[in-house]
Amino acid sequence: MPPVEAGTAGQPRRTGEPPSPAPADAESPGVDGGRHVLGAATVRRIGGWRFPTYELAQDGEVLALLGRLGWFRVYFGPGQRIELPDGSRWRIRSVAVGAALCPIVVDSSRDKVAIAGIGHGTYRINTKDYACVFFPADRRRFGRRRWMLRHFEEELAVVTRSPLSIEAMRPVPLGVVLLCFVLARYGIPGEAVPRLPSFSWRKP
Repeated sequence: MPPVEAGTAGQPRRTGEPPSPAPADAESPGVDGGRHVLGAATVRRIGGWRFPTYELAQDGEVLALLGRLGWFRVYFGPGQRIELPDGSRWRIRSVAVGAALCPIVVDSSRDKVAIAGIGHGTYRINTKDYACVFFPADRRRFGRRRWMLRHFEEELAVVTRSPLSIEAMRPVPLGVVLLCFVLARYGIPGEAVPRLPSFSWRKP
């Protein structure tokens, strides 16, 4: 599936232009809205403190406008604001899962678009009907620069931490791409906490 179309009436929007508002009677595109990224896309800074601060762009076309990103903002603050070319608004925030705070992408109705979690030495990223794993491609423990996204044995994309970018060999849902950026930059708070199995002392 091709990358998300920008603008309205099939007209692409170029880098730096604000998104056109969605029509009032437009139907909801649903979870993730069929929006995917294929090929190379890069996050670039385009503003200061006010929204938008960054944009995710591909070949001069804007895939998403991004607000300020930070570890505290995502996991303990209001989250990162996301605005899509059709006017849809998402937000990256966190949800408590056991001892960890996991990043999640929600739409304006607070419906889940994508959520990340902790796996066995990897991260899991799930959407309504899509699941993949995200793990470091570099051997070094600290300052890992390249990450790999995989669906079963199929390699989907390579994410670079600096500059923040993705090279998708297969179509990847946009919500998954945004969570990859968060995980590559900040990881998940509490992921190093040992997890013990729960015991039940009741008689079988």
